[in-house]
Amino acid sequence: MKALRQTLAVLFSVVCLAACSSVPASPNLPNTPNCAYNWDSQSLPDLTTKVQAAVKAAGLRGVTASAVAFGEDCNDPKTGQTRGFAVMETDFHVTAQVADLTDKEALGNLAEEILKVLDTFPVGKIPGPQAGYIEITFQSGSDQSNLHFSVRQGEAARKQGLHGAALLDKLLEK
Repeated sequence: MKALRQTLAVLFSVVCLAACSSVPASPNLPNTPNCAYNWDSQSLPDLTTKVQAAVKAAGLRGVTASAVAFGEDCNDPKTGQTRGFAVMETDFHVTAQVADLTDKEALGNLAEEILKVLDTFPVGKIPGPQAGYIEITFQSGSDQSNLHFSVRQGEAARKQGLHGAALLDKLLEK
């Protein structure tokens, strides 16, 4: 199992480096192969403001959303100083206040409404060349339940016509 994880990590790194090398993700990203790359994320305050405005316009009460760029820092291998940041994807983090964490039908319906809002921020209109991830945290009082899935997984589940509890169950699959 450890060897499989290491192999997947190496493969993912190679794919990511290839994607990052062709994407001008930051105006200060150096055009040099001499980078020591490290995973990093950066908040996207302007996009977060737009996403939150879209959530509000959709009438989703008790829902807050933010956008975060995920990618790699380009660090000088000699000094360790960061030269720039290459965005691979935009991830969305959503927190939703709900009445009942056990009401799978209501949670699935709310997840669907959230996904409809996020559909208005597709790859090509947000930073990064690939689809990212969505994390929805449902909160009821001091209790919470987390849902984490890829944008593509969310799209595929809805293309199957899933709604409510069935959609929630599909998004919970790993």
